[in-house]
Amino acid sequence: MEKVKVVLGDVARIVLNRPEKKNALDLQMLSELRKAVDLVKRSGSKILVLSGEGDTFCSGLDRNLLLSLIQREVDEEIEKAIDFVQKIVYDLRNIEIPTIAAVKRYAIGAGFQLALAADLRLSTPGTIFCIKEPEFGIIPDMGALYLLPRIVGDGVAKDLVFSRKELKAEEAKNFGLVNEVCEDLERSVEDYTKKLLSVPIHTLKEAKKLIEKSWNQNFLKNLKETKRSQIRCLIKMRRIQKI
Repeated sequence: MEKVKVVLGDVARIVLNRPEKKNALDLQMLSELRKAVDLVKRSGSKILVLSGEGDTFCSGLDRNLLLSLIQREVDEEIEKAIDFVQKIVYDLRNIEIPTIAAVKRYAIGAGFQLALAADLRLSTPGTIFCIKEPEFGIIPDMGALYLLPRIVGDGVAKDLVFSRKELKAEEAKNFGLVNEVCEDLERSVEDYTKKLLSVPIHTLKEAKKLIEKSWNQNFLKNLKETKRSQIRCLIKMRRIQKI
């Protein structure tokens, strides 16, 4: 792959690799990103880190691609294009291992939505998060309207979408959108992944699954599923201790 780099291992890395365009997403890049997520899903990796090459995480959809989509007739191909990009963020959000977005300088539009699809977001100081799509008369269709209110709340989410407000990392941290603001992003990502690797992977997978399910379950059902998950964890720990 040319515009997306993948490194597999205990800590898998997916790197958006179009730094000369601030990692703006074109068709090739989106296609390679989908393949990259599929590779990680099948790899046995324990953690996934999503980042951008150069000084920017992702400046959004490539402007030429965006304008061509807006200007063309609405047809079956448009629907297929939306389905394609939505499948990327859906798979990224639902991958069973913990995911970290390492965000620097800009996470705009589609780039912001990719960051939202991760479980955790670490960011450099001053990084700007912004939903730009309404400026072009369209809505963010890569998960922001579902994920953003769950992270920052209904009112803040609507403000960010309606006003296209540029939210800096420090303020984003106050809303829970950013987990850590880091002077040395790579060092912070390394330290965080070490923390996660110190926990048995089955524990992280079970906890992530239950947190995600909790949005659509009542408390009692979630408790029952938690009991079944806990039994699985106890059984696995006993097997580990016998080795």
